Amino acid sequence: MARKIDKHLLNALTKAYIARAQLFHEGVQASKIDLLIAEIDAIPDASLDWQQSGLGVTRSAMQRVLTAGSRLHQVFAHPDLISMRPHLIAYYRNIVTISKKGIGQILFPTEGFESGRKTEILRAEAKSVCATFNKILSGVIDSMERYTIELSRQAILAEIGTELQGTWANVVGQGAATAVRDLLCEYVAGAGIGTCSARGPIELENGWRIEFGSEPDVAFYDDARVKQIAIEIKGSLDVAGAQTRYGEAKKSFAKQIAENARCHTIYLASCFTDAVINQIQQDGQVREWFNLTSILYDEAEKRRFLRRLFHIVNAPL
Repeated sequence: MARKIDKHLLNALTKAYIARAQLFHEGVQASKIDLLIAEIDAIPDASLDWQQSGLGVTRSAMQRVLTAGSRLHQVFAHPDLISMRPHLIAYYRNIVTISKKGIGQILFPTEGFESGRKTEILRAEAKSVCATFNKILSGVIDSMERYTIELSRQAILAEIGTELQGTWANVVGQGAATAVRDLLCEYVAGAGIGTCSARGPIELENGWRIEFGSEPDVAFYDDARVKQIAIEIKGSLDVAGAQTRYGEAKKSFAKQIAENARCHTIYLASCFTDAVINQIQQDGQVREWFNLTSILYDEAEKRRFLRRLFHIVNAPL
């Protein structure tokens, strides 16, 4: 028996995975890992002294890299090289597959060096970061039967992918509300219609205020301090919990409507199903609903949502 196609779910998941693919492609492009590899490969290995103490490279791992036909600095970090080119920490951190958060916990944050914002590094910092990377990678190489530089460079893409997956999971999960806040702040600042504080409310020039919290996630108050718009945000893509999440939003909307019968309720979710849409239409407590993923990643949908939202602000329904 053929499975019944849930059109709303198919549409939501398709949009979500288009956005995910876009994030990954743009993330790999932004990493400029191809340029870092080209820069590493162009450096003459003869200029580096690998007999220094404290480099963290085991003799066996060093020999296996050479036997595999690779040059040592293509795999192991050298403090002389990092002192001259701190941005290459990005190459070695990824080849060792340590996240930015991970190296920050072990030693110190390296993002400033990797991005090129910080162009000078203390010799002691260069030595410690190289020794840490090299100890980890030496342990990996010593434990493998076969090793090639190609394998390590494939690991670079795996690490970049892992970090991008973390970014994606944050946006569609716990970070969804933050992403919407950033979206609204960007619009308000760009349109010159208000001011955004670091963590507090957004103050609009017409006297309205946008506040962020829970029940609802986003609330628009007019100049008389009446809540005119209530937004609930559900970023999860878990299909099984779609109706439960809508049920939670529905309870919040009931409270808002009880306070102000004219309150415009908006449901932002990444996962819609036929059953959820049917419930929304039958309940009548949601005035409008939008696909959250589309709003965050599709420029046309983002503009449509913002135009609709701020039309209500300028001309309350």
